[in-house]
Amino acid sequence: MSFLYPRRISISRPTPTAGYGAQPYGGLSPDNETEIASDLAAHIQIDKGSLAPQAKLAADAAYQTFWKIIIKAARGLVQRGDVIADDLGNRYQVISADWGPMVTTLRAQVLET
Repeated sequence: MSFLYPRRISISRPTPTAGYGAQPYGGLSPDNETEIASDLAAHIQIDKGSLAPQAKLAADAAYQTFWKIIIKAARGLVQRGDVIADDLGNRYQVISADWGPMVTTLRAQVLET
């Protein structure tokens, strides 16, 4: 653990399911994911909100909340749709992964469990 990267994360990739007819639940589930990296040092911070939620219900938040996750990782390690689990038990789905010469910056949304 370091001052710049005080958090620990693991990255997993959902396993695609294919088939016809009646299928079991097909959403994101830790049971249907393949871990591709673990125990990575990370910096997680809240990012600015974006569009208002689509449902437009009275109890909706004004904006969708996004999170910025900064890690040291090789280009292509993290892809859109990957799932990140942090040391506090939160799970995020990656929306974008921008590789730079020093760090990879991920933009993600919290997954409800």
